[in-house]
Amino acid sequence: MYPAAVALCALILGLISAGAPGAGVLSAAAAGGLFVLHRTALALGVTAFLAAGLFFMPDAVQSSSYWADVLLAATAALFPRRLAPAMLQASRWSWLLAMVFGSVALCLHFILPGIAADISVVVASICASFVGAGITRHLAVVDARLLAWGDGGLVEVTRDLLLGRITSGMLHDLAQPLNVISMANANMDYIIGRLDIDDENRQQLQERVKRIASHTEGAAAILSLFRWFGRDGHDGDGELTVRSALERAVAATKSSMRHHGVSIHLRGNALDHLVPVQHGALEMMAVAALLSAFASFVDSEGKKLRGDVLLHASMTPGHVVVTVECTDSDGKPLPSHRIDEATLWLVEQVARDAASDFRCLVRNRQPVRFIIRLGRDDI
Repeated sequence: MYPAAVALCALILGLISAGAPGAGVLSAAAAGGLFVLHRTALALGVTAFLAAGLFFMPDAVQSSSYWADVLLAATAALFPRRLAPAMLQASRWSWLLAMVFGSVALCLHFILPGIAADISVVVASICASFVGAGITRHLAVVDARLLAWGDGGLVEVTRDLLLGRITSGMLHDLAQPLNVISMANANMDYIIGRLDIDDENRQQLQERVKRIASHTEGAAAILSLFRWFGRDGHDGDGELTVRSALERAVAATKSSMRHHGVSIHLRGNALDHLVPVQHGALEMMAVAALLSAFASFVDSEGKKLRGDVLLHASMTPGHVVVTVECTDSDGKPLPSHRIDEATLWLVEQVARDAASDFRCLVRNRQPVRFIIRLGRDDI
């Protein structure tokens, strides 16, 4: 109902904008809302009705406000969606400036004569569409039901979030039996070394003890990855570098590959750069990018593909730039799997809080490269 109501407001206000330019500005704001809500069909319908009004309302042809509403409604339907996150992540001052400029321009429309008045109302409409898009996105974030958050809907996203909340308590419960198994295994090794048995049987028992110890250590390492995921500190004594964050992200997502035909390569001159404050954020951003990348190595029929995942970390005068991209077995670029809107928005907010940036470059409606930019704190 909400998108339909916004479209109806855009249409009605647009139809009367020829005689009421203020209504046209509000129609432009509604058009911006339709763009954020991803309602292409509704935006096209509003554009069609407004365009038809040009043939039935003589005043509309001469109205710059009416033409602005027609063009902005068409833009809401045809503007590339991949540019929306970058456009709507503008600073807070830009929203205030857009409101001020739009209000001033609307006032000037009633003061200035001729073409200056027409330009003023067009500027006011553009500013209103920008503000309308920002307000709608804010409301959509507050009420997630307004957006298509992924193929599984809100149930899947909520399940993942709650599972992460309860994992910390489960890790503590799992650590206790692992400690018991490790201690029992060490006692078994001690006892086997003193049993009065032949060397062949002793060797077989000791190999089994070593296998149990190896699996126990692996399980403990996985628990450590969960326990320290996304935190700036960890249980080791190593330095918090770009390399350590990426290696932890790779280790955390290794199970998602599900086959051994994918190779992971870490390259670049910024791997040893220290990121003590941004280590956890970088790990989370890298995990989001890697999950998307690994999903691209399974086609629609479930067939497993071979290829490489390239993580390249480079230095610029003001940033550390980490790129994540996939190539197939022939070295050609391989599109990644789309990140659902909820996860993408959350990762973007994590990046902003860490003075960083998380971008997804899209080509032919498929992500082809993830770019993580960390602001350098050593300059």
